[in-house]
Amino acid sequence: MMSILINPIDQTIRDVWYDKSKEVSRLKWIQDTLNVSSIDGIRLNDNDQYMYVDDEGMLSNMNYFFRYTNNDYYIEPVLIAGKGLVVGTDENGDDIEPEMTIGELRPRIQFLGRKAYH
Repeated sequence: MMSILINPIDQTIRDVWYDKSKEVSRLKWIQDTLNVSSIDGIRLNDNDQYMYVDDEGMLSNMNYFFRYTNNDYYIEPVLIAGKGLVVGTDENGDDIEPEMTIGELRPRIQFLGRKAYH
């Protein structure tokens, strides 16, 4: 299954693939892909598009940040610390490939570099 990885460290947005036939669970794959121990989800729009993020990303003294802007859904941009993984969801709430493309996502992302949040 394809997902979209937003990496503020090297300022890239790219496709990543999860192979369901591998031994690793989907949760473990998400944690490894984001390089985190706990995850949280952010709803990106009304079309069941979500982004997994580091649940503890804002707790670090220094982290890499990016901003997600969708003025049709959020009034203010969403500040995110660490990497993000964009997925879609089906009617059961299970992850599926996102309808959003990298081309649609790119203008909504602003990389902010490494910063102290506190």
